[in-house]
Amino acid sequence: MNANRLINMILRQVMRRFVTRGIGAGMNRAGRSGQNPERGQNKPRNPGAAQQQKSMKQAQQITRQMRRFMRF
Repeated sequence: MNANRLINMILRQVMRRFVTRGIGAGMNRAGRSGQNPERGQNKPRNPGAAQQQKSMKQAQQITRQMRRFMRF
C-alpha cells in the first residue's frame, strides 16, 4: 500500500467523522430553535400548543433514533 492511498484513506475517515458530527450538531440546534432559553420549553402561542409540543417531542425522538442509526 503506497503512502498516497494511506493518506487518502485516513482523510476520508476523518472527514466522515467531521461531517457526521456537524450534521448531529445542526439537528440538535434545529430541534432547540423554538425553545425558550430561560425555561428550556416551548412557549404556548396558541390553544393547540400542547399538541404541537407533543408532536415536537415525537419528532425529536425520531431524530435521535435516526442519528443513532446513522452513526459510522
